[in-house]
Amino acid sequence: MGLAVAGPVGVIGGAALGPLIAEVFHKVGIEISEKYLGIRETIRVGATYSLAINKIEKEIKDGKTPRSDDFYKSKNGDRSNAETILEGTLLKARNEYEEKKIKYYSNFLANLNLNESISFEKGNTLLKIIEQLSYRQLVVLAYFETIESLNLNNWMISFTRKEELGINQDFYSELMDLYNRQLLQQAGNGISMSITALKISPFGTTMYWLLNLNEINIDESNSIQETINEINKYI
Repeated sequence: MGLAVAGPVGVIGGAALGPLIAEVFHKVGIEISEKYLGIRETIRVGATYSLAINKIEKEIKDGKTPRSDDFYKSKNGDRSNAETILEGTLLKARNEYEEKKIKYYSNFLANLNLNESISFEKGNTLLKIIEQLSYRQLVVLAYFETIESLNLNNWMISFTRKEELGINQDFYSELMDLYNRQLLQQAGNGISMSITALKISPFGTTMYWLLNLNEINIDESNSIQETINEINKYI
């Protein structure tokens, strides 16, 4: 995996990535590989790097095309947006202790290089959020994409008053964190002080598809439903 980072020019150049993507991956890969990486960090970066390349190759072979905007262009001597995002993603993957998230960093990279509707600014914001989310929160987003909404009536007051729910306080906290990050939103018309139902937001749906969270194992998504069922016993 470590050798995949800044792989030989012939290898990257021969990949079906398109010349601009290949140039960016090779250049940034070399820069990252020349910095100190521990064994575990090398594996994380190498996995993210190589999985992204493989996904881009597959998507291009299936008919998708690389971005044709100015994503790969340097301006006023600065690095291109593509280089900046790639380095940022690899560095965040390097420090990611929840290694199940590595696959989704690579999906993020691949899809960003193939979807010019995602601006550099939005991609950068999403990357910062991805780093701060737990893997379970990614699973929660995948779960919300499959349902119309989740009824939270009386959840807030119950978590405040019922000690039995203390064992699931971490789950409720993660749910509210997704809401505060605007990846989930209140269901129904208008916004109330008390959240009675949640659904995935347009921003959350963008995150879902950019990370291909549909690839999350169905058993992990089912575990979210099991936790919700357990909570509802005490509501």
